[in-house]
Amino acid sequence: MNDFYIGLITTIVIIALVEILKFLEKRLIGALTLVGIAFIYIGFSWNDILSLTYAILGSAVFFVLSYFGYKNNFILIILGLFLHGIWDILFPYFSSTAPEGYGIFCLTIDFLLAIYFYIRVKPLKTI
Repeated sequence: MNDFYIGLITTIVIIALVEILKFLEKRLIGALTLVGIAFIYIGFSWNDILSLTYAILGSAVFFVLSYFGYKNNFILIILGLFLHGIWDILFPYFSSTAPEGYGIFCLTIDFLLAIYFYIRVKPLKTI
């Protein structure tokens, strides 16, 4: 349960910083967050080739979602954050490299940030 609370507190701090620093572009922060959280798994998986392969493939998927979400449709970033939360829960079933408790911690952050960005970011207007 501590993993959830730590994730909740971390998310509150992230959202507070984004809200306080109004000059930050929320769309860009969402895109960078999605890419950053995906690449963390590469660091965990460095010593296990199979886990590293999964982490690289996952990072590539989240990178593509992030890019097209930023450029075309922000809903892809929100979808990516939800999918990454699911990734956080499933990854330990394919690898033993993620730290214990990391899944719930990250799932909490991913889902709450997805909800935050859904509420706070306006979709791009299409011409």
